[in-house]
Amino acid sequence: MSIKKPIWQQPWGYAESFIISFGVLCIGFGLELVLPVNQSTLIFPFNLILGASFIILLVLAHVLFRKTKIHAFLSGIPLTISLVSVLSFMVIIMGVLPQIPSHQNGFVQQLGLNRMTSSYPFLLINLFLLIVLGLVSLRKTFPFKLKNWGFVCSHWGLWLVIFTGGLGSGDLRRLRMDIYENKTEWRAYDDNGRYFEMPLAIKLKDFLIDEFNPKLAIVENETGELCEAQKPSMIMIEKDLNCRLQDWQVQVEEFYMTSGRAGDRYYPLSDFGAAPAAKVRVVSPQNDTLQGWISCGSFNRPHESLKLNEAFSLVMTVPEPKRFSSEVTFFTPEGKKQDATLEVNKSVTVNGWKVYQLSYDEKKGPYSDKSILEVVRDPWQPYVYLGIFMMMIGAIYMFWKGRESIND
Repeated sequence: MSIKKPIWQQPWGYAESFIISFGVLCIGFGLELVLPVNQSTLIFPFNLILGASFIILLVLAHVLFRKTKIHAFLSGIPLTISLVSVLSFMVIIMGVLPQIPSHQNGFVQQLGLNRMTSSYPFLLINLFLLIVLGLVSLRKTFPFKLKNWGFVCSHWGLWLVIFTGGLGSGDLRRLRMDIYENKTEWRAYDDNGRYFEMPLAIKLKDFLIDEFNPKLAIVENETGELCEAQKPSMIMIEKDLNCRLQDWQVQVEEFYMTSGRAGDRYYPLSDFGAAPAAKVRVVSPQNDTLQGWISCGSFNRPHESLKLNEAFSLVMTVPEPKRFSSEVTFFTPEGKKQDATLEVNKSVTVNGWKVYQLSYDEKKGPYSDKSILEVVRDPWQPYVYLGIFMMMIGAIYMFWKGRESIND
């Protein structure tokens, strides 16, 4: 018959570990309530000095206290699991609550739940986890045994991800550049509109965009809201399209992707601002027939709809972008010149900055002469990737060894 160990009796286990971990979390929320919001972050070289000092103290603590009970508890599995559980709990909160800074003074804002990664509880839990993971990894690393390399690799990898991700956040720069056709830009701006000179210049040679065809839709005359009584509520326009939209039968008799109005009809036209237009025939539920032109218009052409009755009208939606890209030339202070094509999610790296295609002048659509880019510099990112790679390698090895043990 086993005797249940009283709580707080050595050696400490899961109960004490979870109490301590949630205690640290509560201390963090307490600090969040009484201390002002801290928006400042450490930047190079102060973050590097702090990181080096932390590693030295961690190694000293391991060397000096490795045979004590407190070291055994701090480098034990129960505390590691409890801290990872608390961290997972915070990540779930991040996924549930929108992480948007706010000046409101509600419960969520007071506890920092709307900016979790910069809150005191998140900082304390990560710091505690760094200490525990570091001691666990040091204990398994010295003396090193070959059979432990998977465990050591995965734990050092996780430690490296948290360590470099936290220290490097202050050095992360995320800016925007607005570049115009046949012009060269060397400045970028942040979310507050402050401009910074960049160690590279970008010239926009051409902005290209492919669009889907516009869609047919029925809207309420009084509110302009889309009628969604039946599905589909919108149908893409194609040449000779004959479809049923809500209670109306719609036939597209003519369709031009770029056109201009002259007199009582539209003609194909390749001109700056030319807009899509379609001639449609509509049969109502009462078998009444209507015929007319509809157009979504453009930044310099008016839109046109077909009134079906006193309640509804048939309209053409603005075409949605299928793909857009920028043909650019990069210039560096060293005199280097590089041509590239920027697309969404396909970055180009120049002088340590990653350049992404972000947006364009949506009001002008395909006639936009402006391309909006995002430029990002994160010097700590390679070390985060190295940590992730180590975690994957270690996890795969331990999974493989685990299967071997089962088979044996």
